Amino acid sequence: MRKVCGLLPVVGLFLGISTTSQAAEVTRVASSFDEGNPFDLHFGVGYDFEFKKAAILREWSDGTTNHIARDLLYRQQRHTVLPNLEIGLYKDIAVYAALPVVVSDNRAYSFDQEADPCVYADQVNSTNPVATCVNHGNSTSIRDGIIPRDGFDATNTSDPYGQFGGADTETIFKGPTRRGVDQVHVGLKFGLLNQERLSHMPTWILGLEGRFAVGKPMTFSRDIINDDPAGNHRVGRGVHELGVWTALSRRYRFLDPFFTAYWYQGIRAGNTEFRNFTSTGSQSKVNPQSLLGFSFGTEIVPFERKAKSQKVAVELRGLAQLRYNGRGYSEAWELLSDSPALVGTSDPGSGACTQQDINRVVQYAKNNPEDPNYIENGGSPGCQSFNGITDLQDYATFGIRGGLNAQLSKFASLNFGVQAMTNTRHFITMAGRGDSSASAGGDPERVDANTIEVNPVRRDVIDNVGRRYLVDDVWSVTGYFRFLLTF
Repeated sequence: MRKVCGLLPVVGLFLGISTTSQAAEVTRVASSFDEGNPFDLHFGVGYDFEFKKAAILREWSDGTTNHIARDLLYRQQRHTVLPNLEIGLYKDIAVYAALPVVVSDNRAYSFDQEADPCVYADQVNSTNPVATCVNHGNSTSIRDGIIPRDGFDATNTSDPYGQFGGADTETIFKGPTRRGVDQVHVGLKFGLLNQERLSHMPTWILGLEGRFAVGKPMTFSRDIINDDPAGNHRVGRGVHELGVWTALSRRYRFLDPFFTAYWYQGIRAGNTEFRNFTSTGSQSKVNPQSLLGFSFGTEIVPFERKAKSQKVAVELRGLAQLRYNGRGYSEAWELLSDSPALVGTSDPGSGACTQQDINRVVQYAKNNPEDPNYIENGGSPGCQSFNGITDLQDYATFGIRGGLNAQLSKFASLNFGVQAMTNTRHFITMAGRGDSSASAGGDPERVDANTIEVNPVRRDVIDNVGRRYLVDDVWSVTGYFRFLLTF
């Protein structure tokens, strides 16, 4: 055992990892101009693998009662590398920057066939009076023409249509592989209190952070056979986030409990798909959702050698978040983006895309499901495709995290673990009809069709009560790994 512990500093220097101070990892800060340490710099690299799964539900009405029916299952796998740098400016004051790079992001949708017993619409009888599983015959997304009956495979650029038409298929839609950069994170840390300087006080950090959109926004087009669009492979959201956060920890013997809280205001960037289509106020929401959250937990320290700057801590954490008041790229956004069923206009008062025009496009797309030029060939050039971004209901996220924080030497540390999170059920299509007072002379109690009163981002096929989409049973599991080198 002594031989193994003696090798820890050597391993740490070889890997290039570290933390400083005896405080919990959440209150770590680079500190310069200390005695014996005139300059402090931290450089690290991290890796995350996230697997996310969610049930996509749909409202439906039998004429008297509104019901919720299961429709599709969403799965996502994302690999991210996270280089980061922190420079101490003075005692317990530091600036930091991080640039998350998405190596690959893959999303797929399948019919929800997880019920037991699995009963389809054509198998309903007195013994099994309700369908519990979904296929081509009873999927509401196929019924409404939101996705083609035989599906779409964006990973097959030579023949994306007709890949999932078999009676036994579960997969119905595959998104393209995405990679790149969304935001750069920059911030400033202030150490308000430090337990190492004042042993009777906790360590308390206050941070100001900006997350700025640097990558071009991701889009999705089904026209990929002749020219696969670059937007199909981006990961950017066109979102800035400005926020403040704080972290507090207090070491007591082998326990180091901590608390964090944070708030980020979502703001649409200059180059973004979060567009404001009207100046009349008829568009109910424009900006992306904002984020409020906190976490609490403890580090349990079963092994420590202060003289050699070695420590092993088991981290246990719980967290809660609220995303509120905005629009977003939902779990279903690629299904909705560029769907013929969702054509419309960003200028309802112009009369450029009437209901007759929309009906022609939908009928043409139904007869010619493999034609991506459904707007022009459908005889309605005044209509526009839908970008997939929708008004989202406020929702909460709850999670737990467990990991190991190993300080291998004065210069090196290694952190790794797993985090699991789930979201509350929430609507992902819920745009309002508009603002009845946006134009003069109309009925103040009713939004008049084909006027500037109409919400330009609303699509009745997904936003009407009885046809809205929801997500439920959301689970996200992320494995993380961190290296940090301290100079």
